[in-house]
Amino acid sequence: MSIHRLAFGSDIAHCGTLRRCVQAFGTTEGYPVGFIPVLELAVHEAFVNAVRHANGSDPALPVSILLFDGRDAGGRFLQVEVTDCGSGFDLDGCMDFCEPGDARKFSGRGLPLISRCTECVRLERRNGGSVLILRYIPN
Repeated sequence: MSIHRLAFGSDIAHCGTLRRCVQAFGTTEGYPVGFIPVLELAVHEAFVNAVRHANGSDPALPVSILLFDGRDAGGRFLQVEVTDCGSGFDLDGCMDFCEPGDARKFSGRGLPLISRCTECVRLERRNGGSVLILRYIPN
């Protein structure tokens, strides 16, 4: 079991550093080479959504990322929590609005993409912010 915590101000300029940290985490934990880019992409999209939509790109507002590699009765799992300062949204209402054929849209693809990369996605309200929780079974 290992836990890694990252925190950034709400600025998408941190995306490169975030992706390198996620890649280092995945490599250190021994995840399959094909899984690490999928993880990077989903965490990147969740971070960008937190920065732009939840925190309004206010660099004074933090976005934190928790990466938890653990085991339970079902075996090994990875849980990623992306926490922002926003009021949240209806996760179910956001998952279906990117219809096939809309791949050229500039925005609106993040949550559907994240949902395709994970085993489970859920949203919780905590401490005046929102937490997007991504759960994986790394193969």
